[in-house]
Amino acid sequence: MASEVSVHYPAEGIGRILLRGGRGNLLSADLLAALHGALSQMLASAALRAVLIGAEGRSFSYGIDPGHPDSVEGARTLRAICDLIETATVPVVAALQGAAMGAGFELALAAHFRVARIDARLALPDIVLGVPPMAGATQRLPRLTDPEAALDVLLTGRSVTALKAERMGLVDAVVDQDLDTAALRFAERLVAERVGPRPTLQQPLPDFDSLHHAVATRRAMLAAAGPVEAPGRILDCVDAAAMLPPDTAMEFEAVAYEDCANSATARALHHVARAERQMREAARARSTAARPPRRIGIWGWGPEAASLAALFLSSGARVTMAAPDETCLAAGVAAVDTVLTGRAAKLGAEAVGRNNPWDRLSGVIGMAGLGRSVLVVEAGDGAWREREDAYPALAGALPAGGILAATGPLAEPDRLAQVIDGRRDLVWLNRPDLGLHPGLCEIVGHKGAAPDIVARMAVLMQEVSPTMLVSTGQSTLLSIFVALLEAGDALVEEGASPYDIDAVMRDWGFAVGPYELADRLGLPALLALRARRPESRDPLSAPILLLGQLVADGWTGRAAGRGFYRYHGPDETAQPDQAVLDLAASSRDLIGKIPQPVSAQTIRAELLAAMVQAGAALWRRKAVQTVGEIDLAVIHGLGLAKWRGGPMQAADEAGLLSIRRKLLQMAARRPEAEIWTPDPLIAELIKNGRGFEELTRDDPAPFAPSAQGDADHDHHQAEC
Repeated sequence: MASEVSVHYPAEGIGRILLRGGRGNLLSADLLAALHGALSQMLASAALRAVLIGAEGRSFSYGIDPGHPDSVEGARTLRAICDLIETATVPVVAALQGAAMGAGFELALAAHFRVARIDARLALPDIVLGVPPMAGATQRLPRLTDPEAALDVLLTGRSVTALKAERMGLVDAVVDQDLDTAALRFAERLVAERVGPRPTLQQPLPDFDSLHHAVATRRAMLAAAGPVEAPGRILDCVDAAAMLPPDTAMEFEAVAYEDCANSATARALHHVARAERQMREAARARSTAARPPRRIGIWGWGPEAASLAALFLSSGARVTMAAPDETCLAAGVAAVDTVLTGRAAKLGAEAVGRNNPWDRLSGVIGMAGLGRSVLVVEAGDGAWREREDAYPALAGALPAGGILAATGPLAEPDRLAQVIDGRRDLVWLNRPDLGLHPGLCEIVGHKGAAPDIVARMAVLMQEVSPTMLVSTGQSTLLSIFVALLEAGDALVEEGASPYDIDAVMRDWGFAVGPYELADRLGLPALLALRARRPESRDPLSAPILLLGQLVADGWTGRAAGRGFYRYHGPDETAQPDQAVLDLAASSRDLIGKIPQPVSAQTIRAELLAAMVQAGAALWRRKAVQTVGEIDLAVIHGLGLAKWRGGPMQAADEAGLLSIRRKLLQMAARRPEAEIWTPDPLIAELIKNGRGFEELTRDDPAPFAPSAQGDADHDHHQAEC
């Protein structure tokens, strides 16, 4: 353990302890134990006059990972270290460089003095993971700076620069050169001037009224009855600082930390953070290994083509728009100009002008003019069957080593690959317009797509899209969405209303309910997606009570002003439609269904089970590499709150036995269908006592189709 810290005496009576935890100096159990031992031994020396605590490497410390199994025990050890510092009879100085985050910042706050290099950044980001501070920050910050500033640091997770920290009173000195030397000189001055220790918890608090007013103001800003407890618990702890003795208030904070760290919400937020970190790491790896295309051709002249052209131009690419005739081409170029002009108005003409997007836009008539494009995107208008007919010619125009990209919700990469004779250079660029996360993009490669083709396309899109997903064979996002709606439709058959289902799922964490999302996607596209499913050949096997009738009546979604909802006013607010409820009632009469009451608990449980069923099938067929990607698709694509963690995380919390039991109940109501026969992966995980969280990309699929019956089952599960 001694190797985790180093101990030196750079001057008489001054001891220095350096953290040596490797990259980021994370406060592991070994490092904390070593620090506690070294500090205890150093403070026992009668010759000691001052202590310096610093760190090797670029950062002081990124703290303790609150999602680590040992985090609660680590927090206890850190509090013991902070107690040693608090009660030290000599001044303790923290020397900070780079990041001092979370528990690392709390260690620095426990010191009597702080010297920071100018590049230091101080923050308590664990609030984003649903946990309050673990080692006294709620008690020390209000004693070091004004209440509003302290609460801002505690509640936002935003970092504070060294210079700002000095102005706030959190740092005593800022240096721009040799931190070790500067910190030593600072300690030597303290010794020479006989400055004793300055325990933070003995510093006065602001007057009670100002502190309480600041807390009350922040409390009023918290979401009512929000599921993330940490912000409220932080405010409770700051209140406690003014009303309880310091030792008792510290214990109060420790209980708050342990309660939140052990909560389902914190586990969900940590799961999402880990999945997003893996997504960023994958993006960095792709950027290192692949180069994005910079000459892009677009076969299209409508809104989607214009949007894509402007997006690619913003990345610095050259874009050629192609259309069948002069009229279509002029309309397409004008649409691009409108989008670019709108961007200039929003971002400033000078900012857009420096990029010169108009200079890199050209147009041609006919597909042959796309022959120099490294990437050709089909983004045409009209019916999907007509658009599909263009793919052989577009593939023929593509140069060797080029990429052909499909767009639109109805693209089927595996089928399109067959249309172009199994070429490996096809990907699907899926950008669902659900009005939730602008810029969301999903790259879907067909099963035989060359990995470098998918990587190059992904690198391009991750430059221009804030959130990008990568799937194989089928859309993760749309697969989960269809499953969500099928479970909802089954409950509408039983007697629920679409509006009940949307309300329950909003309460569960969705920003928008599934039926309102269906209106945003467009009901004809949704109907076509569902019609592709193998079980749709038997109208009894899959619930589809209302969708076809709404499309037949011209109620095609929000764009038409009417779908499952009516849309009124400039903001197109969704309003429940009595005519839809009447249609549901008459449809139940037609199929002989007597409506039954459906509880909110049943709605939540069955829609979750359906999403988990679809997610299990996606992972088993390796459409995704990790289950975290499925959860991110639902969070970023369908608007589920991060604190819920996604359907796969929610399934682990609920227990896979309960998910399987619910699927069996759903399947029993519709025995002629297999869409809710529990996926083999679920049974395999239950058998081995594992959860989805424990799956890795190297785990073998528990069900590898070999016999024809197995293949049929696997095909049947597609997009469930």
